[in-house]
Amino acid sequence: MKKMKIIFVNYSIGGYAGDSVSMTTIVKGLEDRGHEVIIVTTDGDGYFYDKTRSKMYAPIRKKLLGSNGKIIKIDEMSVYPIHCLSNRFGMYCPSATKEAKKIINKFDVVYVINWYYHLGMVFAKISHELGVPFIIGPMASLEKNAQNIKRNRKSLLDKLYTNKMIDHATGFHCVGEHERKSLMKLGANSEKIHLINNGIVRPTNNSKDDTIFKKIKIDNKNDEYLITVGQINEKKGLDVLIRAFAQVVKDRKIKLVIAGTGEEKYVHKIKELVKKLSMEEVIKFSGFVTEEQKNQLLSNAKLFVSASRSDVHPIAAIEALSFGLPVIITEESDFPEIDTFEAGKTTESNESSICDSIKDLLVNQDKLSTYSENALRLVEEKFLLENQIEKYENMFSKAITKK
Repeated sequence: MKKMKIIFVNYSIGGYAGDSVSMTTIVKGLEDRGHEVIIVTTDGDGYFYDKTRSKMYAPIRKKLLGSNGKIIKIDEMSVYPIHCLSNRFGMYCPSATKEAKKIINKFDVVYVINWYYHLGMVFAKISHELGVPFIIGPMASLEKNAQNIKRNRKSLLDKLYTNKMIDHATGFHCVGEHERKSLMKLGANSEKIHLINNGIVRPTNNSKDDTIFKKIKIDNKNDEYLITVGQINEKKGLDVLIRAFAQVVKDRKIKLVIAGTGEEKYVHKIKELVKKLSMEEVIKFSGFVTEEQKNQLLSNAKLFVSASRSDVHPIAAIEALSFGLPVIITEESDFPEIDTFEAGKTTESNESSICDSIKDLLVNQDKLSTYSENALRLVEEKFLLENQIEKYENMFSKAITKK
């Protein structure tokens, strides 16, 4: 295949938010196959709500802040930061149009990850104006439930950008059938939609450091615990999961680990709910975790549970599966393979359904063992990067030939 020059656009490059993890994995995979890839991003601190996480992000942000409009290397990837005035209000970048016009013509295709942030929408618009193919990968941001969050602002952006860019886009990337249908409802041409699963690299857990377990007061040799991983925000449905778990612990001695951080006010709200339900001893908040610590927590857990109100093939769930961890996930997460491969259970996003699903698996060790084996098989067959990267190549190549 002819080597391609590709721009990836995303609002952030840090952390373990699913879109960032997926992006860096794909970028490195494409570079390994000889393609030239650059990541255009903001210099905004994606963790501005969380002081600890912001501090850990500081060295990367320092690099970004000092390199506006210049290509730098971060984790061996080429990154082109553009100054962001604020993390709020769509992460407004005053020089976005100028920078887009400066670099887009030097590349074959532009891939905009996520939506509803200024930089991505501007790069889509300028790509169209310059006649350079561009692909939109919304990562569930155009799902109905996600659109309803901050609806007034998003309605304005739809009039300014979304509706036009859906008409003009060379292609779309979705990671699930439900997202494909959602894009078609918004007016996307079905022939332009590429359904490609998220891909991960086989994880490892060789660490013997038990610092994270001591921090959250979990005995990793004797304590049973469920785990959920990701950003703490309204979309993730943690309020529903916590109330469901409150019913589970009435019949079983088990804990729940919530790994991740989020908006300070919302984290406080969730912790207050735990306090109100007198669950402080059995629900543990890890805060920010490193990749190594996340893998340690996943490899020792009993089940992975997601109560998300809107998601598509969440990376955190795929990573859990890769450790042989059965997954309980909501219908809104668009992950039918969980049921097809019998690697866990898909449930309605309400307390009683989530509670019943957790109880059903915990009391049936044989089923749990079978689901664990199936989880590993599912990842091997569907979600390893080595099985997905050629599909990404074909998507970009097809967009370029349409120019």
